[in-house]
Amino acid sequence: MKSKHLISIILSFVLFGSIAAQNKLGEGFFSPKTDEIETLYLYNIPNSRAGSQERPIDSITFVKRHANYADGIGYAPKNFAPFKEKLDYGLFILRVKKLGIDYIEIIINENTGETAYVNSQQGRFITWGEFFLNCHSVEFIDKNQKVFDNPMIKSAGRVVSPTNFRVRYIMGDWMEVEILADDYNTEKGKGWIRWRKDEELLIIYNLFS
Repeated sequence: MKSKHLISIILSFVLFGSIAAQNKLGEGFFSPKTDEIETLYLYNIPNSRAGSQERPIDSITFVKRHANYADGIGYAPKNFAPFKEKLDYGLFILRVKKLGIDYIEIIINENTGETAYVNSQQGRFITWGEFFLNCHSVEFIDKNQKVFDNPMIKSAGRVVSPTNFRVRYIMGDWMEVEILADDYNTEKGKGWIRWRKDEELLIIYNLFS
């Protein structure tokens, strides 16, 4: 019995570790519909009772400061530290830890990993691929990382300099890119780079020019 119990504990530990590793980057992003809603409600779904109507535990409100659209946050929890908030540029995204049909678990504090749930109808889900396709450019973290002609064919690859890229397509852990010069405009060629490995980012991104 002891050996079975020990095996069960070990398997549980391995499974939990595997799930945690798979979810390090999260499923993608949640972008609130700030053009349609004034308040994004936060919920604590795991503690709710079956069949009960969910009640918000907190909220985030949006305000129009200098434009005719929501360009700022009026109120947010004091521990609020989202992935990216630049509402004056129309950008506000929160990293998704768990994706659901009715509710989505989001990370509301990137420093502590604190999460809350939001109604999925109050925003839209964005994949990592969509996020990168809307970035101005990306760069390698390790400048010695290589560029490949085809990720499906084994090759030595090549090191390029500078490592500035514009994303064209996403395929799994790989992205096809335009290789850019120092001015971030002149195209020097094309290739494929790996952007993720073992749920770790291999690139940094530039949202704006």
